[in-house]
Amino acid sequence: MKKMKIIIPLLGIVLAVVFFLYVKSLMKSHDALPKLFEVPAFSWKNQYNEPVDKSVFNNHITVVDFIFTNCPGLCPMMASRMTKFYKDYAKDNRIQFISFSVDPARDSLRAIQAYAQRYEVTDKRWQFVRTDSTIQQFYEQGFKLGGELPRGHSGAFVLVDGDGFIRGYYDSNLPSELEQLRQAIALLKDE
Repeated sequence: MKKMKIIIPLLGIVLAVVFFLYVKSLMKSHDALPKLFEVPAFSWKNQYNEPVDKSVFNNHITVVDFIFTNCPGLCPMMASRMTKFYKDYAKDNRIQFISFSVDPARDSLRAIQAYAQRYEVTDKRWQFVRTDSTIQQFYEQGFKLGGELPRGHSGAFVLVDGDGFIRGYYDSNLPSELEQLRQAIALLKDE
């Protein structure tokens, strides 16, 4: 009889834990981010004049944007917001940032190096990538963004997972979307 008094509550606790874990797994699968598109192959150079290709995404959660260094309005605002993310995730090497230049004619190595310094980039967690004439195709067909480059580029932050799949688009001008991006990063960290 004493054993039954111990076993029944213990069994109840075990069942409750199992049920909790089951519900939690269902919630996680419900909250999972869709795999939207695979990032296409590319081969350019970063601000350190080092080659950068699609493998840069391997095993990292990456926030991507498209900028140009002499942009008068949108790009400095985007870079300021990206700087906040860069600093907020300074202690997490799984999270990185990539800014692709949409103005290859004017964004020389020196220009992107100066741009990186302006935003206090001190390591390879934030790379500024010099592109070439294929950027329009990469931007439209690879990242599914629209607008005439360079001036009509998107203000989106694009979230890419460690397998090179786009997992979401977030308007860099809306605080609510920047918060959604933070939540999405947390979800990817748990995958």
